[in-house]
Amino acid sequence: MKNNTLHSNKSNLLTTILFLVVFQFLATGLAFAEIFEEDKAFHKTTQARLAVEHAWETYHHAALGGTLASPTIQTELEMNLHKSRALLAEAYEAEDQGNAKTVDKLIDKIMNITQQVIVESREPKK
Repeated sequence: MKNNTLHSNKSNLLTTILFLVVFQFLATGLAFAEIFEEDKAFHKTTQARLAVEHAWETYHHAALGGTLASPTIQTELEMNLHKSRALLAEAYEAEDQGNAKTVDKLIDKIMNITQQVIVESREPKK
């Protein structure tokens, strides 16, 4: 009887150890997945920030050089640039909240706006 109890205790101990090892492995994997997702979102917002900076630089170069198509275009471009900055702030907030879908939507809008600003800033005066 004592031998059966000893065998049962060893079996329970091994089962518990195995459970803890598997649990630790799964928890570590989930943590790495979360870190990866955060890093991916950070990379996206960084690209968006760089796109906004590039659009502002392109716009300023054209505005200072007097090569923007018209004052109306200048006003429109500047408003879009301010909008892209506001959207970037929203993307950072969504990133902090872990809302990847919102981050993606906002970054798509930012990229469209900045691309449009760059193209229109390079259009020569008519």
